Amino acid sequence: MTTVQKLRDVTPEQLVQRAVDLRPMIADSAPDNEKNRRLSQDVFNTLRENDFFRYYQPKKFGGLEYDQPAQALQCVIEWASADASTGWVCALAIVHQWLIAQFPAEMHEEIWGEDPNATACGSYAPSGDCRAVEGGYRLTGEFHFASGVDVTDWTILGVFFPPEEDGGRPVPGFTLVPKPDFSVKDDWHVMGLTGTGSKTVICEDVFIPAHRRVTFAELVSGNSPGYQALQNNIYRYPILSLVAFGISTPAIGALNGAVDTFLDTMNGRMTRGAVVLGGNKIRDFQAVQMRVGRAVGSLKAAKAMLFTQVEESRTKVIDRGEILDIQDRLDNRLTQAQTVALAVDGMNELFGAVGGHGINTSQHVQRAWRDVHAIAHHVSFNWDAISSMYGQHALGVEPQGQF
Repeated sequence: MTTVQKLRDVTPEQLVQRAVDLRPMIADSAPDNEKNRRLSQDVFNTLRENDFFRYYQPKKFGGLEYDQPAQALQCVIEWASADASTGWVCALAIVHQWLIAQFPAEMHEEIWGEDPNATACGSYAPSGDCRAVEGGYRLTGEFHFASGVDVTDWTILGVFFPPEEDGGRPVPGFTLVPKPDFSVKDDWHVMGLTGTGSKTVICEDVFIPAHRRVTFAELVSGNSPGYQALQNNIYRYPILSLVAFGISTPAIGALNGAVDTFLDTMNGRMTRGAVVLGGNKIRDFQAVQMRVGRAVGSLKAAKAMLFTQVEESRTKVIDRGEILDIQDRLDNRLTQAQTVALAVDGMNELFGAVGGHGINTSQHVQRAWRDVHAIAHHVSFNWDAISSMYGQHALGVEPQGQF
């Protein structure tokens, strides 16, 4: 296991450098992650030991409580450049500390008071049967796509809490369940993001104390129970304007690493085919050159769009103390979906030039291509739905969707 030298007072910029330094170790682990259909515990522990998961964690519990999302996302790009599955799981491990901080203060004490290093995976879509009982709730059900469930300590689960009044509607929100209280169904057999181990969590009549509750409405209000306790503007972001970047950005990282790898491997390669100019250097083919140019164009556009939008939101939330309005939130959602679409375009360009050698399962570019397409299939980045939602608002129609 590789350990990067730790600094006493680590800055966001120093964390980015640590992420760069860890890329070789992450790349070496990627084939085993894919083979085992889960992230290596050693890799996850190494990132935990190097302070990354403290980024948004409250200072009261040993966290860094930083309010600079750009540097956290740059770390994700570096990890995903080596392995998108690692980037995906560990990006969630970072932003889930922010999400836990949105819960009431009693939840903070329960999870981090006992173990300041505790982390969580999550399954967001509300599911299962949640019944009110004395002191809290009883939860039964299956919760899918819990990325990193093998390596984390708790799971965040989307649920429908019972109606708050007679005749009312169930209340969507999140709860938290510790690992001893749930089982895992090993059902993650997929073509991309294989190393994320995004398996199904099963709860059977699990008791949920009342303080393990936060609602979706609170998570978009800018005034969640956690913000009321912590009084730091970083906890005023609407949930999808921060958390969803954690799973869109690995697509940019995957393209970034694929470009690096493609350039490294193609420079010395010769074509052996009998169809076109056998024996010539692949780098001399104009078609290959064009594909590289278009891939890098997509990469640069995605990075520019990502960091411009993240900075616009940061200025409003952190510097000005404002609550992001519907337009701001839709701008973030559009950026998340568009950057994933750009990553798909760039990966398609590169993969079209890898040749027969490039389809070998040992090759980095083909795995990155599969991973990016898997990310694009996440419901949060459905381009038709997101673009339509944005257009509805722009045209004065009530937007339909999650933002």
